[in-house]
Amino acid sequence: MKADTISSLVSREIMRTANARNQTSLADTLKEFSTGRHADVGKALGGRIGGVLDMRHIVGDLSGLESTNAVVEQRMKYLQAGLVVMRNLGQDFSETTLAIHKSGADRALIVADAKARMATLTDVLRSSTNGVYAFSGLNVSAPPIDDYLSEPPSPARTAVIATFTAAFGFPPDDPQAVDITPAQMTAYMDGPFAALFEEPQWSANFSQATDEVMRDRISHHEEIDTSVTANDPGIRKLFFALTLAIDGGAQNLRSDTLDVMASRIANVASEAGHSIVTTESRVGVAQERLAQANERIAIEKQALEGRIGELEGVDSYKVADRLSLLMTRIESSYAITARMQQLTLLNYL
Repeated sequence: MKADTISSLVSREIMRTANARNQTSLADTLKEFSTGRHADVGKALGGRIGGVLDMRHIVGDLSGLESTNAVVEQRMKYLQAGLVVMRNLGQDFSETTLAIHKSGADRALIVADAKARMATLTDVLRSSTNGVYAFSGLNVSAPPIDDYLSEPPSPARTAVIATFTAAFGFPPDDPQAVDITPAQMTAYMDGPFAALFEEPQWSANFSQATDEVMRDRISHHEEIDTSVTANDPGIRKLFFALTLAIDGGAQNLRSDTLDVMASRIANVASEAGHSIVTTESRVGVAQERLAQANERIAIEKQALEGRIGELEGVDSYKVADRLSLLMTRIESSYAITARMQQLTLLNYL
């Protein structure tokens, strides 16, 4: 067993303790050098750490709002695009119907055009964004309408044909439709047919959407409507015009009765387009509020992150100097230790 004198043992312990302390300081300094933050934030800030934690919590909330707002923004853009399609559809259908009728062209063109536009309207309303049917109101998991032109016939088309049959005694495609007078057609359009697009028949036959729309919190103190319902008056008018053209007996009507029908189709389709403009404006206002909220969130988040950085951050130049000094100390310590281990009385005998 090797015997050490008290003096050499003390020297060795001093060197060992110093080396251990320097190694710990080196690890902390390397961490600060790589992260730009205090190695032990709590120790460095003391009583101010509570404020930093509160600020970090707020930054986390703001980051969450940024993420949800990005989804909301995408949904709002989808809504606007869909509304533009429907607004143009109504206005174009109005003009096309009058043009075809006044030109004396085959009235079957009105029906074909209506079917094509009904398919477009159905695609817009039944499309989803991020798994959400944006035109379903609160019923976001279900498409707002069925495909009117599907086979077998949809509940909506079945109801339209049944209403026509009940009013006149024969279905819309029956040649007997030639006997329908303008007064009878007007009474039908204003009465049983119009009732199909009012409650309770609208929800029973056409729409699975709710009147209430989705609302999302876009900032700490602000919420906005973030969807549109297929129960919107403009959308109902589009269905009125298109279904009347498709299943109103247009191909067999006498000319004066067709005049009445074509005029009603064109007027209602045009009204639908104008009504949808109002809905577009409402969505546009919500989009502007969302953009302003995002700007405020970005400014607040940047300010908080800057303040956190000031409190938690370290001076990179001072850290570099301290790192250099520690490396020099450790290297010197190792060199001295090596020299001491080589000392022996034999060198002096």
